[in-house]
Amino acid sequence: MGGFMMSPAEYPDRIWFNPPKFWAATKDMRPEAATELLDRIIDLAEAQDLEELRNFDFVSFGNPWRKVA
Repeated sequence: MGGFMMSPAEYPDRIWFNPPKFWAATKDMRPEAATELLDRIIDLAEAQDLEELRNFDFVSFGNPWRKVA
């Protein structure tokens, strides 16, 4: 059994999606519009467009395993 295990300190910062905040933000949208928004968020995350993703309060960044001093 081989493989590479990274320690928690070595994990890159991640993009976190908060479903309850997304549902709250899209509750008055048409289902198609909410789907389009979710597709846009996924595209931005895949492209690592952090500046644009910061505009959405249901997206956050960081490594939950990294201790903050």
